[in-house]
Amino acid sequence: MKKYAILGICVITAVLMAGCTQTTQSGQTAGLGNHVISAANQNVTVKNYQFDPQFLTIPQGANVTWINQDSSSGAYGGSTSIQHQITSNNSAFAQSPPLNTGDKYTVQFNQTGTFPYHCAIHTYMTGTITVVARNATTTAAAM
Repeated sequence: MKKYAILGICVITAVLMAGCTQTTQSGQTAGLGNHVISAANQNVTVKNYQFDPQFLTIPQGANVTWINQDSSSGAYGGSTSIQHQITSNNSAFAQSPPLNTGDKYTVQFNQTGTFPYHCAIHTYMTGTITVVARNATTTAAAM
């Protein structure tokens, strides 16, 4: 009986741990809070009125490219582009032009810090880029 109780605890623990991470479209594993730490440049997908990932951690000097993949179905078929406009909450980077479906906007982050942003058109859409010193990324990724 004790053996089955221990086995049950192990299975429950494994299931809970599996639910704590997710794999992004780039194939990287994101932890709780949807953060990604990577030495590579990153994409943020804009779709379904959301930023994915919503929270992103990158090394100093990396680029983030927002890609608008949002559209809605028309009443008679086809699709209509939904515009989004990437805007820094604290003017840390230039505002994007309105992005139609398929459009991209890239920002290089050369300073460390936390950079909250939103869509100027749909202000409830929010995200945060956290930029860490390049040597901090290597240490965090190795953990």
